[in-house]
Amino acid sequence: MTRDEMLTRAKEAVQFHKDAYYRNGEYIKADFWDYAEIFEIIDDLYEVSGDKSYFIQMEEMYQFVLRTYGEDWEYNPYNDDIMWLVIALTRAYLYTGAKKYLDLAKFNYDKTFERAKDDVLGGGLYWRVENETKNTCVNCPAAVAADYLAKATGDNTYYDKLFYCLDWEIKNMFEPETGKVYDAYNIKGRKNPWSSTYNQGTFIGSCLAYYLKTGEKIYLDYAEKAAHYTMNVMYNDGIMNNEENGNDLPGFKGILARYIRRYAELADRPVYLEWLRKNADSAWENRNSKGIMRTELGIKTEEKDDYDVFTVSAAVSVVVNAAGGIEVKI
Repeated sequence: MTRDEMLTRAKEAVQFHKDAYYRNGEYIKADFWDYAEIFEIIDDLYEVSGDKSYFIQMEEMYQFVLRTYGEDWEYNPYNDDIMWLVIALTRAYLYTGAKKYLDLAKFNYDKTFERAKDDVLGGGLYWRVENETKNTCVNCPAAVAADYLAKATGDNTYYDKLFYCLDWEIKNMFEPETGKVYDAYNIKGRKNPWSSTYNQGTFIGSCLAYYLKTGEKIYLDYAEKAAHYTMNVMYNDGIMNNEENGNDLPGFKGILARYIRRYAELADRPVYLEWLRKNADSAWENRNSKGIMRTELGIKTEEKDDYDVFTVSAAVSVVVNAAGGIEVKI
């Protein structure tokens, strides 16, 4: 399959998902962070295609955010939710130049970062406002968001925030000898060593961002370790055919897809893009008659209408990001 054919397939995958779930400027039954991640798929599609027609949907999604979530997201107890939407909006600003996206993202990042950080457990950010656990799912997205905000604003203090989160993550949640990324560390000192695709992915993205800023090769090595662990230990270079149960879990591999793609492009590691494309081929071959693809990428998608919007977004992200292979447009 040529890259043009992959881009055509990516646009079709987004359109099938949109036809099934997009009504009046919003994705139906998508909650706060689901919406952020689906927003990022539109960002991804622009990034791999350069097709500015997707700016229209970015604006529609921004308008949905304003009327549904407002300008101040402090009411949301999940610090990670806010970081995800900050990333989606800051990326949209970098592509479109629409400063209102950046203003909203920066305002909410700054407030959330300050409420989430303290010196307990050696630093890092809390997952929720109860301040009981510090998780990869907030620290790595906060690092990625800081990198985008630094690029968007020219304010290098955001790189300090990137390092703050990433340094804590490496010291507390990462096995450098294997590339395994842990999930959570609670205030009683107990760690949850479970690994997921989205934690592996955002760790790769955080390390890559810091390497590209500083040139310090150790961070590129960490990203490679995490990518290798994901592809070869978690999946044996095979099809991602899991994470099907739970409200959030089915959408996780969509997040991995964008960071594996970015790593493959920017670190010149095509083996990971080849693996992503193998997964995209499997997902596409297993789509149903409406073009919907389940999160188990190696299983035929059933002909039913009750798939969750976020659950089936993961495969869309895999197909979109598999169409990468050129330098990222930032």
